[in-house]
Amino acid sequence: MIFSRLSGALVLAVTAAGAVNLSTANPAAADDGWHRPLCGVVQGDGSVTITRTDGTFLAPTTTDLTPVAYTKLAALSTPNTLVAISKRSIQRSTDAGCRWHQIGSTEQDLAAYDVAAGPDGTAFAYGINDQPIYRVQGDTVTTVAGPVLYDGVVGLAVDPADARVLRVVSKAGQVYDSSDGGATWTPMGLPAGPDQFLYKAAIDPADLDHVVVGTMGNGSFVTFDGGRSWAQSTGVGAGRSNGFAVAISAADPGTVWLEGYDLSQNDNGARHIWRSTDGGRSFASMLDGNQAVLINGTPMWPSPADPDVLYFAFGTWFGGYGTDLYRYQASTGRLTSQHNSHDDIASVAFNPVDPRVMYLGLVEER
Repeated sequence: MIFSRLSGALVLAVTAAGAVNLSTANPAAADDGWHRPLCGVVQGDGSVTITRTDGTFLAPTTTDLTPVAYTKLAALSTPNTLVAISKRSIQRSTDAGCRWHQIGSTEQDLAAYDVAAGPDGTAFAYGINDQPIYRVQGDTVTTVAGPVLYDGVVGLAVDPADARVLRVVSKAGQVYDSSDGGATWTPMGLPAGPDQFLYKAAIDPADLDHVVVGTMGNGSFVTFDGGRSWAQSTGVGAGRSNGFAVAISAADPGTVWLEGYDLSQNDNGARHIWRSTDGGRSFASMLDGNQAVLINGTPMWPSPADPDVLYFAFGTWFGGYGTDLYRYQASTGRLTSQHNSHDDIASVAFNPVDPRVMYLGLVEER
């Protein structure tokens, strides 16, 4: 099934009075490469904003986001192009995030979906709990069936050299490969241990054979050969632990971040963010719930420029609290946060030419 592009006039974004302009004196712009966003206001439905100050200032949007929305996004290989999903809408920006327009709509609510970028300007939106998988190429959206009927996948990555080659991990820890863009799938190797339930899988986009998974009760497992063999990670809690969220650093694939719950504890300190510097073989606790507000599945975004730096967020509509965007530096243990009034941040993408420019996928629950 193909979703056609939605027509409609686009209005140029203008800089609001008093708004901070996100451009710089030397914007490092080129016709054939990424540049920084050259706007002070983001035009769209309010699901995406921009910061270059770790969240101190967020660019205003022309429209306020309406509930209920959980926005995920990715920067693509095509210069100045990003894809975002929110509600039942798939959107695209072709000017480094300043203007957004809808290119497709789906029957499936995309709240439990995520986005993975591939080569040649492709992107895939995949559901943790749902099918199908949506393939975005230019302004065309098509659907493909996932490898597990009536269920979703907990991680997806695209071969950086071939957009037709995909790898996913199922909730049971089974790796599946496709060489035809998702039309057919083949199981690879063995599941990550018997009778596992996975919350999340992180697949190294630079080496699809490197996969780290977070499980229910058994912490984390890692493979370096595409699932032919797995090893249980050490250092994830004192005994049984849940691994809710996993992220591999693009700056150094040996650096892996894991967020979860140490089942040997029963207090605020039970939730941890662990860090590995050996690709996921072993972890050490960096933070716990006494230092930052952590939930079951705190989203994490490693800096693509510095393997020492991790961003993560906590947000809630309850009591009108808003959101804290955290920045943690492992070498110094320094933790900072910036507060905003949005209900949460569901996703972060980094500008490829200047990672200080961060695109935030916003949440609106009220």
